[in-house]
Order: sequence, then C-alpha cells, then structure tokens
Amino acid sequence: MISKKLVAASILAAMGTSAHAIGFKAGEWEMDISGSVNAYYTSTSCDNIGSGGAGAVVANGTALNVCGLAGTGQDTNNVQNGLLPGFIVFTAKTKQQGYDISGTISIDPGTSVDDGTFSGGRGQSVGDNRRVFLTFGNESLGTFKFGRDIGLFGQNAILNDMSLLAVGGGAGLNGAINTTLGGIGQGYIYTQFQPQMTYTAPAMGNLTLSGGVFQPIQGTAAVGANGSRDTGFQGMATYSLGTSGKLWAALINQSRDTAANQSDINGFEAGTALNFGNLGLVGNYFSGEGLGTGVIGLGGADALGQERDSQGYLLQATYKVGNTKFGINYGVSTLDATSNDTVGSFGTPAANAAGILDENQQMVVGVYHSLTPSLTLAGEYITNKMKFQRTLAAPVDAESDTIAVGAILFF
Repeated sequence: MISKKLVAASILAAMGTSAHAIGFKAGEWEMDISGSVNAYYTSTSCDNIGSGGAGAVVANGTALNVCGLAGTGQDTNNVQNGLLPGFIVFTAKTKQQGYDISGTISIDPGTSVDDGTFSGGRGQSVGDNRRVFLTFGNESLGTFKFGRDIGLFGQNAILNDMSLLAVGGGAGLNGAINTTLGGIGQGYIYTQFQPQMTYTAPAMGNLTLSGGVFQPIQGTAAVGANGSRDTGFQGMATYSLGTSGKLWAALINQSRDTAANQSDINGFEAGTALNFGNLGLVGNYFSGEGLGTGVIGLGGADALGQERDSQGYLLQATYKVGNTKFGINYGVSTLDATSNDTVGSFGTPAANAAGILDENQQMVVGVYHSLTPSLTLAGEYITNKMKFQRTLAAPVDAESDTIAVGAILFF
C-alpha cells in the first residue's frame, strides 16, 4: 500500500529523506497537509521529426512524437513542470472501533500557459484532481481503498525513476499534459491515477500483496468505441529487502468489446530497486498484448481490434556523494505491428497505419543536489530516438536532445 503521504513520501523515501507534512489534530482526527512545487527550464533540439510525422503518430494513438508538433530542425524552449505537476494533498485519519480510516484529496495544478500545442490557445491548463479516496482496515484485516489513486501496474517503475524529481522525456510537449514524461513510453507504462477498489493484505513477512478492480480503460479510439468495456483488474506483489531495496511484480487485464471486434489488454511487469551503500540500481521489464507502450491501452490494437504486442525495459544506476546524487538511465519501449497494419501486394501501409511506432529509445544523465532537506536542484541531459515501422516513405528516425535545469520543493 502506498504511503499516506502518497507520491510525495514515496519520492522522498526513494531519495533517502523524509516527508515534511504539516500535521495537526482536530478532535479525534489527525490532519496532514503535504505538497510539492517545481519548475524547469528546458531546451529541446529537434534533430528530425521522423517519417512517421507528428500528426500521424498522435492520430494513431501509438505515441507522442519526441519533438511534439515541431518540424525538422526546430527547437523548443519552455519554462514548465517536470514529470510531477505541482500538488497539495490533504489527508484526514483516525481510529474508530478498531478500524484505521482515512480520506485523501489532492489538487494537482501545473505551470503551463501553452500557446496551442494541444489546448488550442485556450490559455492556462491548471491540471486535475488526481487523488480522492478513502481507506479502512487494520493490521489483521488488511486495508481497503475506494476512490481514485495511483494504479498498481507500473507504479514501482515510475516511483523509482530518477526523473520523477526532474524532467526526462517529453519536454518539447509543453502544455500537452501539464507534465513531462520521464521514462513513460521509453521504458515503462504509465501507471495512471485511476478509479479503483483495491485491497492490500496484511504483510506476510516481507511480502505484500495488493489487488483490485479498476475503471475500464478505453484505449485506442478505433477499438471499443461505443462498445462495452469489462472491468479492469490489476494486482501487485512487493517483497521488501529492508534497507537493501525491494522486488516487485504486477499484472493487468481488461477486455473491450464492440459489435465488430473484441480486444484485450493483458500485461506483466517485474522489477527491482537495490541499494549498495551509496550505489542504487533499478531495473524494470514489461510485456503485454493490447497494452500499448505509453499510456495503458493507447495504440495497443489495430483498427480491426487485433492486439499489438509490446515490451520494454528501464535500467538505472545512481550514486550519492554527500548531498548530491548522480544518475544515468536507459529505457526502450517497442510495439509490434499486426498483419492488419500492412495492406496491398507490395506491403503498402494502410492509411490508418502510417506512422506506427516501432521503438522508442531514451537515455537520461542527471544530477540532483539537495540544497536543503526540502529543496532539490536538478539538471538533466536527455537524448531520445523514435523509430517507425509502418510509413508511407522510407523510414526516418525522429531524434531530439534536451537540457533541463530547475528545482523541486516538498513540504
């Protein structure tokens, strides 16, 4: 079960510090307020938009082009949020009749005043309300969670990504989603904040098991539109190694049906975070059918409902010297075309299959300095390459390089 301080505490724990929530008592209730604010200057050099084309890629739902909607050779410079938006989290908790109960609500604003990338020039995009849920249970019963919160599948990958404190991929897409992408779509699937009813069993030694039902995900618009969507299921197992780290594995399953076709989302992931003194190592692998490569289900099936296979991995190493952490990670996500994605005697791509992703590769080199226990200064260099396997012309890779500098504050 994720900490009561939620994402903020998870980030801080991963950095070897503690959360700094503001707490007080109101009658029998304990009230906590915690939050985060960040901003980064990013400069992205778009070396090539690639033969898939930004419009084709977005329309197909397979991935966001590394250069956003910029053309060949164009650069973008932004002052924006990193992988995290700003957020403030309110939690109230108490113990009644032997049950630990709590309620959590978050507000998650962003800095974007995008000039039209996706918002059509409508001005500031203020973000959303990512977390609104209640919990109840105790040590012998376990804990139930009802509401909207971070998902189980993909949770550990993003919480252990060093770019969670900074930027990672997607800096050229300022305003599109009010955050950058970190390693999303470039090594792991985005866990998302999803409506759910989940249960975490009492710990069995070092082993913790969680599972539950989730609001079904639409996925690719061409598949499942105006049709039924079966309940989604996710499960996660975590094995603690104490101060040495942890191991995890997770599953996801959901069916989607229309009058014309049926498509499933099935996925598996496994990973580890290990600590050897000042050295930290992280590895995560995922594989699935209908899963997509970035957001769950997005681009996971072709226009006729046949699932595309996808897989990917993230490898990361960090080393801490005093209050400064140095890190490097490398991620790859791939998507396999189906037989329906190519038509014609010479294998000419179908019009709705042009720009289908083949592979995303990303490397991040970062420096993260804790100026105070609550304030971290960060700098990253990110290089990204996107390959296409179904194009209307000879394949050309999309490439970009980004430099990001800024700060993140927790309270």
